[in-house]
Amino acid sequence: VYVTIPSVRLIKSKAFIHLFNEFTPVLAFFVAVQVTDFFTATAIFMVVTVIALTTGWYLDRRFPLFPIIAGSFVLIGGGITLYFDTPDGIILADSIYYLGLGLLVWLSLILDKNILKIIFGHTFAITDRGWTILAHRWIMIFLIAGIANEVARHFLTPEAWANFKVLKVITVGLFGFYQFTVSRRHRLPEESNEWGLRI
Repeated sequence: VYVTIPSVRLIKSKAFIHLFNEFTPVLAFFVAVQVTDFFTATAIFMVVTVIALTTGWYLDRRFPLFPIIAGSFVLIGGGITLYFDTPDGIILADSIYYLGLGLLVWLSLILDKNILKIIFGHTFAITDRGWTILAHRWIMIFLIAGIANEVARHFLTPEAWANFKVLKVITVGLFGFYQFTVSRRHRLPEESNEWGLRI
């Protein structure tokens, strides 16, 4: 019986690294909240975030911008939560993260410097109209996620918020995968494959 071992290319793929950075710390946080208290789970969340970012750097030899920003908010918000013994630190940091990203993308459009194109232009080859559509969609989802997180902060227990956070991350992740329909529809045929990924 032979066991197929995933290729190094698959393990080092940017998609795998992004998913690892995004979901592993949140999953660890969710599990920890179920078996321990919120503050211990927060500490575990912070440690696993550092491990995920370090592993991502080891595999890709660079720190992607958005995971670094998200990780920074986890560490700062988590530090505030542990130091001041209040769950609001890390929960509010999540609101600021999503609202801040929405405002950042919106401001980049006002300045005619679409930040999504600047960051992901080496990965996707799509038209300017496609980048604009993506920017407007991400502004919407970031603002919705931030506002929803603030509502959850006021009405949910910290433990219930941990469950909400997992649902929110999964929703944003699925939304991100759905945007391949935009990159496919607005791709530059001579520079990309059928999904708009640069070749």
